[in-house]
Amino acid sequence: MNKLLSLLTLLLIFSCSGVKRKTIDFGQFEITVPENWKKYERKGIDSYIGGIITESNDSLNFDFGMYSADISEQSLPMIYDSISLAELTKKERELLPNTKHLIVQDLFNSNVDFDEYLKYEFEYDSIDCFKAKIIMPRNKGYGGTGIYIDSLAGSNRNFDKIKFGFYGWYLNDKVQAEFIKALKTLNFKKYCSQHR
Repeated sequence: MNKLLSLLTLLLIFSCSGVKRKTIDFGQFEITVPENWKKYERKGIDSYIGGIITESNDSLNFDFGMYSADISEQSLPMIYDSISLAELTKKERELLPNTKHLIVQDLFNSNVDFDEYLKYEFEYDSIDCFKAKIIMPRNKGYGGTGIYIDSLAGSNRNFDKIKFGFYGWYLNDKVQAEFIKALKTLNFKKYCSQHR
């Protein structure tokens, strides 16, 4: 884990120097990103959704609401039988040979350490005034990279908890480093004053 963080820090230092930046205001929060990244918004049903399109045309999507998900908790280990292998997307099948994964005859009768093949790793950090979970794929470019905050406001008891997830999928090293750097600039405006 520390090696990955050191590598990401070095990538940030070397790949991000000299990049012009701008702040995008999404109303509920602001984020500072490379100047050539573009904002987009969509109409959500039960939450505020939108995101950013990077210069390499990657979509970085956020979900701001009661049902925002922590992708690291929904991830199965990268151990597949013939059925689960067939359920992978075309992109996942293309990227799979370059990952640490295992193919078995029977998922339920295999004596395998599932923790060794987890798809994601994460660390906790303080972003603005909140405890945030920064999530990255263990295999470069295979899966989502992003952030999850369990509660900006409200509580489970009142069923009004507001959560936040912001993810990009299958990102190359440069975009992933820029995205993580941008996530650390998040400013939640009114939510921090309520949180204190």
